[in-house]
Amino acid sequence: MEPTVFGDGASPKCRNVLANEAALVLNEFKASLDKWPGVAGVAKVTLKKEALAKSHRPVALFNARSCPIIGTLDFGELLVSVSEHGINELQRRILKSNSKKRVANISAVSKIEPYSDRERLEGITTQELNNLRRKGNTIKLRLFDHKEDGKNRSIKQALQDFAQANGIEISYLRYGKSTEVVAIRKAEDDSVEKLANFIGVRSVQPMPQFVPGDIGTQMSPVCDADIGQCPAPEEGTDYPTVGIFDSGVCPNNTFLGPWIEARESYVPPGQENYKHGTMVAGLIANSRPLNHYDDQFPDTHAKLVDVNIFPDGAPVSEEDIVSAIEATVPKYPHVKVWNLSLGASNPVGKFDFSDFGRFLDEMHDRHNCLFIVAAGNQNNPDLWPTLQKGENLNRISSPADSIRSLTVGSITHKDSPRTLVKSGEASPFSRIGPGPCFIPKPEVTHLGGNITATGTFAQTGVLSCGPDNKILESIGTSFAAPIVSSQAAALFHMLSRNQEDPVPTERVKALLIHSALLGSQRVTTETIHNYGFGKPGDVLDSLYCDPNCMTLVFETDVKHGGFEFERFPFPIADCLQSADGKFRGEILMTLVYSPLVDKDFASEYCRTNVDAGMGSYDLDDTGKREFASQVPVAPKDLRKLYEHVQIANGFKWSPVKAYHRIFPRGIEVDTWRLKMKVTRRAEEEMPDAPQRATLLVSLRGLDPELPVYNEMIQKITQAGWITNDIDQNIRIAGRT
Repeated sequence: MEPTVFGDGASPKCRNVLANEAALVLNEFKASLDKWPGVAGVAKVTLKKEALAKSHRPVALFNARSCPIIGTLDFGELLVSVSEHGINELQRRILKSNSKKRVANISAVSKIEPYSDRERLEGITTQELNNLRRKGNTIKLRLFDHKEDGKNRSIKQALQDFAQANGIEISYLRYGKSTEVVAIRKAEDDSVEKLANFIGVRSVQPMPQFVPGDIGTQMSPVCDADIGQCPAPEEGTDYPTVGIFDSGVCPNNTFLGPWIEARESYVPPGQENYKHGTMVAGLIANSRPLNHYDDQFPDTHAKLVDVNIFPDGAPVSEEDIVSAIEATVPKYPHVKVWNLSLGASNPVGKFDFSDFGRFLDEMHDRHNCLFIVAAGNQNNPDLWPTLQKGENLNRISSPADSIRSLTVGSITHKDSPRTLVKSGEASPFSRIGPGPCFIPKPEVTHLGGNITATGTFAQTGVLSCGPDNKILESIGTSFAAPIVSSQAAALFHMLSRNQEDPVPTERVKALLIHSALLGSQRVTTETIHNYGFGKPGDVLDSLYCDPNCMTLVFETDVKHGGFEFERFPFPIADCLQSADGKFRGEILMTLVYSPLVDKDFASEYCRTNVDAGMGSYDLDDTGKREFASQVPVAPKDLRKLYEHVQIANGFKWSPVKAYHRIFPRGIEVDTWRLKMKVTRRAEEEMPDAPQRATLLVSLRGLDPELPVYNEMIQKITQAGWITNDIDQNIRIAGRT
């Protein structure tokens, strides 16, 4: 394929402009390069808007022999490693190269400029940083990773020299395997400004502070608890376990005591405030009985590993929470679900994932556990309801941007004449999506209460246990998340009963999202940011029990560059076929996978993409089979949300996708085909292992009495597929 040339191509004027910009980059870093031999600077290369596709990447200009690409910022903003030799080679290529590929590359570049303090500070000023530092806040640096050990060692040595010369106290932090996060404990005002221009620094930000995720309202006492509201574990019953990182469970609550399996504390004695953590724990153990046996709450129960990380009245730094998680999770390998009802006060970035979120992704992979994270609350009532007041200030907060975690927003189950929204709507305070790079967040919602414009919530909040055997009422995404944690633990527990191998977290995550999708009216551009894919139903054996629905789970390795995964021909129940041979029914699909990731590629953090298709695979006029997907991604009107380039570079790479279509009038398809395919980012080399993916497919009849399940079983058996039941109406599907 001929490379695409944009605009006037590599005209002399264009070449001279870019070559001069490259010279200015070298001039910017020359003093540092001379002072610290072996270090490298970073330039930002902005591509033309029409040149963002993978096939247009200017890799013939920017590679290991000139200025290699080491990361990205926003869509179309490349970060390249800069040395004197590399810039000289880049200038030569720009001015003298005439190959078709390099001419096309030159035409794709809009601008080359030094990485500056504007990018490093990410919207905060050095004055604000100094004010925070004087109050005792730590400053957090992220260093560049040049993908070359020698350069990275030189940068760390240069930072050490720089710190000693300027009276700066530094220490390296552990965020999993990351070695580029640095804490600044002590620095003078002028030193902070110098740090914002240090050649090896990618970002300079205050260390995030976290509090339990309430919205600043009181947790109101309602009554004394009794055994009916807080039943004890049934003797002889095997329960799942959920871990909780929160403010601790009150040791004086005798109703919750039997549910506690273990306790850990990172809070000094005498500094505890157990209210928030006890409420979270109560909802994991007994959400339905605590809320008057309202069947909007699931009938799930779990034991608890109680980890107290929040002292009374004081926020906790991100580094301390990360340290507690890294120390605690490995001690409880049987705990597959960890609840995080906490959040930062600020929304996540538009294109860069948080350090905390990326850390949770790594912990997920290392320990095969699922983190359930609250979407966060908007504490400013002037910005309620959050969706109506816009996304810029109301977007989810860290670490809810973790792509491996399941993020939970809040909906209401009660209303009054004074509440801001009606029952069943998104809670006014619940932070909304999307996540960075248009990743759908939150994925699901659950019950977190309602509120009035004046901040009252009596009889419209969520009830749970409090200290000293009290029942408290409160609101927040903090109390929606533990309900989903209890559901997730129940799924893990049930799925593992007859299985020797560990249950993949992706299966549990997909089942929860798919149950929400099955119960949703429709996922649209108006609902996706607030509701995600909906509210998960109750436990699995009641989610998929309708005779007119059959759900199949496909867990497979999708090969890179090889033959794509397919099921062809895909069997269809006879009752879903009309008299004239058309398919009449509904198809819903949920796709979940854990892509390769790279922390240095902000807008391209997700390095692999899986797509699913379900549609016709019929013969054309020439006798060749042609695939046409008939089930669009949900929401199908994505273009109302984002520009085309943002869909292609953002939502397309989402590790969670849903597909949905109803065929009320029928569609004529001779042969159905299901397929999945994987693609990689531009600089991503072919991995040694294929991409694992979990796909749930539901076929549902429009008439609730149709025997879809029974007929599908017959069809699958006739096709020679091997299936394993994991529930009455859901199967993991294979084929001989």
